[in-house]
Amino acid sequence: MRVRGYAPATPCWSVLSTGDAAAATTFYCGLFDWTATSAEDGSTTFLLHDLAVAGLTETPGRPSAWLTYVSTEDVDATAQHVTDAGGSVLLPPTDAGSRGRTALFADAAGAVFGVWQRGTFAGAQVVNEANSVCWSETVTRDVPATATFYGKVFGWTERIGTDSPMHEYHEWLATSRVVGGISSMDASFPPETPAHWRTILLIDDCADITARTTALGGRVLAGPMDAGIGQAAYLIDPTGGAFLVIELIPEYRAAFS
Repeated sequence: MRVRGYAPATPCWSVLSTGDAAAATTFYCGLFDWTATSAEDGSTTFLLHDLAVAGLTETPGRPSAWLTYVSTEDVDATAQHVTDAGGSVLLPPTDAGSRGRTALFADAAGAVFGVWQRGTFAGAQVVNEANSVCWSETVTRDVPATATFYGKVFGWTERIGTDSPMHEYHEWLATSRVVGGISSMDASFPPETPAHWRTILLIDDCADITARTTALGGRVLAGPMDAGIGQAAYLIDPTGGAFLVIELIPEYRAAFS
């Protein structure tokens, strides 16, 4: 699906923060057939069919991680909402050239996320297609507290997910629109796993992607496995960035097209 803009309080952009931009770029371009180009603010933009699909920033000395950015009409006001709700500001509101304004936060449980106020750039131009981002979700041990935090910051509400046959799942709603999810950490997560945001990409063939991941120097944490709505796998790129891929069953894939 091609996208020209995002309503406020909608996940709009996924960015890999990594200490090794060259290795990460080689991996993702090989895995998803992306190409890479330099953006005005010094970051890298991954392209799929010549459209922006995801981003990359080089952050030497920090662990690699995929970050979700949520659209806002006022970065400064959002920063105030974050602190009022018990979160913290990791990167204060900052201009990204003419592309827009951004900031980076940690929610009350420590999950890191960003916000984006558009200038010339609104966010991902292609989503919900093979080899593009299809979903972003908060992974937390405390769903009620997480729901309270994001309700104060973005006005989101949460409900039990309608497409979650394997386990209880919650969805984020912004003015009745489903914009993301909340996944509760269970006993399968190591006790030291912090709250975090997870990026999920839609793919055509889970078995092929997992095989290519290892061939390109990444690792398969789990999968392919039955996720109820399709075959999924948890993967790690060669720089340590974790992400999830899913090959949806036909009836769910139709809903994304």
